[in-house]
Amino acid sequence: MYKTSEPLFLFCETPLHAGSGNDLGIIDMPIQRERHTGFPKIESSSLKGSLREAFERTATNLVTQEKIHRVFGFDNTNADKSLTTENGAFANKKDQDFSGCIAFTDARILLFPVKSHTGVFAWITCPRVVGRFISEMKEYCKLSDAELATLQVNTTGSGSKVCKEGSVGLEEYIFEGITEEQNVTAFGKWIARKLFPNLNNNYWSTKLKTDIVVLSDDDFADFVQHSTEVITRTKINNETGTVSDTALFTEEYLPAESLMYSIVMFAPEFKLNGMKENEVQQFYTDTLPEIFQIGGNATLGKGIVRTKPKKQA
Repeated sequence: MYKTSEPLFLFCETPLHAGSGNDLGIIDMPIQRERHTGFPKIESSSLKGSLREAFERTATNLVTQEKIHRVFGFDNTNADKSLTTENGAFANKKDQDFSGCIAFTDARILLFPVKSHTGVFAWITCPRVVGRFISEMKEYCKLSDAELATLQVNTTGSGSKVCKEGSVGLEEYIFEGITEEQNVTAFGKWIARKLFPNLNNNYWSTKLKTDIVVLSDDDFADFVQHSTEVITRTKINNETGTVSDTALFTEEYLPAESLMYSIVMFAPEFKLNGMKENEVQQFYTDTLPEIFQIGGNATLGKGIVRTKPKKQA
């Protein structure tokens, strides 16, 4: 069905809360996580819905609005009336009459930021995360063998984040046996080229080339479980000036500067003489916003992510 694919990188500009609902644990409103690893994720339905809304916000004419319905799937409740009238493009159509021709996988964590003893913070990852990323790039995005070789990270190491001989300080822990590895540096350079191809010497592109640490799978799992941001929120009673009853709760956030990725897949439109998969992909690429919002608390500035490289001034 889906013939072409490409990666979508999500760089968190602000903390992000893609919630999983209420929980019986110590956090009232936790983030979404993979069941088998506990690693943070964003459900594909949440990602697709947020992107569709972002596309719709930028649609300035009926032609673009019509393409959004064709690409993402027809949504009768939000369609412009002129598209559903007798002579409209979607006359007598219902939501279930045809599917969209774009799909998203769950967004997975690739780089997770933690406080560092040098350089303020570093990004951590692990062989399991990188290995899965490489596998998906090979299977879905058809990267060349040369690019895949660049991404290979099989052992613990760092770009150049060694504080003293063989050690790295992260949070309150010192990790021994961490050495500077060229393959980690090459991996960071590849990520930097994808996120900031026109800004080779800015702060973020430089930091990605030097401040990535590859930990063991178990150590990485501990950090992504216990080093997210947990915020306590309250509601104040306007009459008494005190906290309202049952209005004290905690929310979990994926930290700012986290890097996630999803695979975007394209198929031909489900109609004769409809959009071909390359046309669907081109429309997506041309319309994809540089920045959009995912998850809850949009009015508090949460969940703002960057998808495209920053433009040069």
